Amino acid sequence: MSAISERRLQLFVLAVGLSLVITSSVLWAISGDVSDVNYWRTLGYPGVFFLSFLGSVALVLPVPGLIAVCGAGGLALNPIFIGLLSGTGETIGEVSGYAIGFGGRTVIERRAFYHRVRNWMEQRGSLVIFLVSVIPNPLVDIVGIAAGGLRYPIIKFFIIVLVGKSIKGLIVVNTCSWIADYISWG
Repeated sequence: MSAISERRLQLFVLAVGLSLVITSSVLWAISGDVSDVNYWRTLGYPGVFFLSFLGSVALVLPVPGLIAVCGAGGLALNPIFIGLLSGTGETIGEVSGYAIGFGGRTVIERRAFYHRVRNWMEQRGSLVIFLVSVIPNPLVDIVGIAAGGLRYPIIKFFIIVLVGKSIKGLIVVNTCSWIADYISWG
């Protein structure tokens, strides 16, 4: 397969994947009344896990997971379980970026920014992975691709991302829970 055909195939797969995630996120958001507390209760723990995974596996589109974790913050669900489930779902999803980098050439390798991130990973890989995991941002996907490209140990990558994403989940659920306690709903 020529390099141009391979790039076109990669772009096509990326476009299809993004389309599926965007479509499922929009359908999820309009299929129920996201302002209805009972809607969030029916999603429960599995919904938090699934939406966190979905938001993480979709490169650069973390919205459904953050919404689910925040929405769960206003419910009578255990915030520790919510934080751990969202962290686990997001971590499993982040392995997709790692796999893309591990698999070889990627669409973003020609970008100067990717090379800067790759240099960060070569210098302080564990710290970079942790920081981008604990702070909600799309950079975590590029770091995952760089980690895979550098053959960063997958178990170490998984554990660091799990810790960072779980801490992030705990912060988000507790912040949203605190906000929900102080807002009058009606």
